[in-house]
Amino acid sequence: MHAEHTELDRRTLLRAGFGAATVAVVGTDLARPTPARADAPADLDWIISCDGWGARPPKDPLSVSATPTNKIIVHHMAFPNVTDYSREQAVQLARDCQDLHIDGNGWSDTGQHFTVSRGGYVLEGRRGSLERLRAGDRQMISAHCPGENGAGPSASRTRGRTSTRRHRRRCWTRWCGSA
Repeated sequence: MHAEHTELDRRTLLRAGFGAATVAVVGTDLARPTPARADAPADLDWIISCDGWGARPPKDPLSVSATPTNKIIVHHMAFPNVTDYSREQAVQLARDCQDLHIDGNGWSDTGQHFTVSRGGYVLEGRRGSLERLRAGDRQMISAHCPGENGAGPSASRTRGRTSTRRHRRRCWTRWCGSA
């Protein structure tokens, strides 16, 4: 009888590796989201509050999620890129976003919890989000991410590479460390 020689190809090796990794994770806490356990940050004065940028009041009452925070959601906003990295431009971005979400989408307030501008400014989006961030346990129910709106704080960013990329990265790192 002739013994058949089979070679191990890359695809089979990858499948076996992913399969073993999946087996190792299933049944552990890594397979299920768990509530975040972080102390409330002492200093959040670097985040511009809704009152600080002159946000409109919410159109309808907003609610706090009953779900403990278990993730951070970061996504892109489809607003035009600008070369103005000033605080004033960041405030204008927050206003434009709130106007779009309330007047265009029919939402109660800005959909996401926070906005990070191209200049690296972090602004409270959905009213009450900064207060919840200070509390450190739950978040306002947002409106921009169906199926995930009560799971964790979210931030939107404008796109593009700029000379302020390092500054923005530091702001994102600081925000994520607080959230």
